[in-house]
Amino acid sequence: MKVILFVALPSELPKELVPNGIDVVYTGVGKVNAAIKATETLKELSPLETIVINYGSAGAGEGMFNQLFMCKKFIQKDIDVRPFAKKTITPFDDVVYPKLSNGDELSFGDGDYCHTQDKFDKNPQGICDMETYSIAKVCKIYGFDFTAYKYISDNGNPDDWSENHNKGIQQFLEILNSIHISSI
Repeated sequence: MKVILFVALPSELPKELVPNGIDVVYTGVGKVNAAIKATETLKELSPLETIVINYGSAGAGEGMFNQLFMCKKFIQKDIDVRPFAKKTITPFDDVVYPKLSNGDELSFGDGDYCHTQDKFDKNPQGICDMETYSIAKVCKIYGFDFTAYKYISDNGNPDDWSENHNKGIQQFLEILNSIHISSI
């Protein structure tokens, strides 16, 4: 089983720390960059032979700081095209991508929610990042299962992100090692 690990930046998780046999793909920051990299990477792979994971930092509300969360439900927080669809919904997606429901989330089973938006949220409600929804959408379109692990580096303070965005590496590597061992 092939394991693909999407990470926004090398500073969040340097490749040399990742076990051999796991393909690390750096997406860059933001939904557009993440969608491009996820599509380039996954379009020729088999969903039956590939595990897709995302790891990275995220902001969240009080009480969640310095914790790692497994996310399986994803919402595009900053899209607002009312009156065509309610906030967080991309209208007419089901016409272009029939595999998608027209709901307000992409779900891959039980797990926490991750809200993705192309802005640094200074008052995050729930877990907020800038890439994960895009990767989840590509996975849904191409038929891959998907899990994201989000380390809460800040609660809206950019100085906290700068200081903490890479502090969840050891926690995540323990999980990644168990995933990798079970995939062999």
